Amino acid sequence: MTKKSEQDPSTADKILEAALELFATNDFNGVSIKDISRRSGVNSALISYYFGGKKQLYQKVLDVCTDLFINLIDNVNSQKLNPAEKLRLYVQSVAAIEIGNNARAQLVFREITNPSGVCNDFVKSKLMEIHEFLLTIVEEGKTTGKIYPKFEASHVAFTLESIISFFFLTTHLVDEEKTFLSDVVNSYLASVIKV
Repeated sequence: MTKKSEQDPSTADKILEAALELFATNDFNGVSIKDISRRSGVNSALISYYFGGKKQLYQKVLDVCTDLFINLIDNVNSQKLNPAEKLRLYVQSVAAIEIGNNARAQLVFREITNPSGVCNDFVKSKLMEIHEFLLTIVEEGKTTGKIYPKFEASHVAFTLESIISFFFLTTHLVDEEKTFLSDVVNSYLASVIKV
């Protein structure tokens, strides 16, 4: 027989899950403490007790959401692949997140393109981790001769980030195959990667 604590999520987990669901479909100002309390079935006073308030809870939600990408980066970096293969694996992995209709990823991209202004420093630091990852791969690709040296590494990284962000923002408008993002990025990479 399983203990009750193993069956039921903790109060903090219930609050976090409810907040994640609500913030994924509404912006920061569109979600109230009362909304989170109702969705989680937890007294609203406990939200402040566990998280310190709505802003801190939103930052925790963003932290959980951006961990998807940080973990993905760690996975790609652990592979023994050349830079071009790493870029392709990263894009395929990001596309897989979207294929799974992951609201967490959509929340991250909404915060990138339409910042709430609530956690600017936090969001920038997480985004810089992603940018630095892509920048490092592109620079490595230039050094190893896999990427044309004429391209500025930061421009290539920024373009990839832009393509991915735009895809996440418009995916509900695009009625394409599940490989659409990978196909688009591969078309772009064909112009910068040496065959």
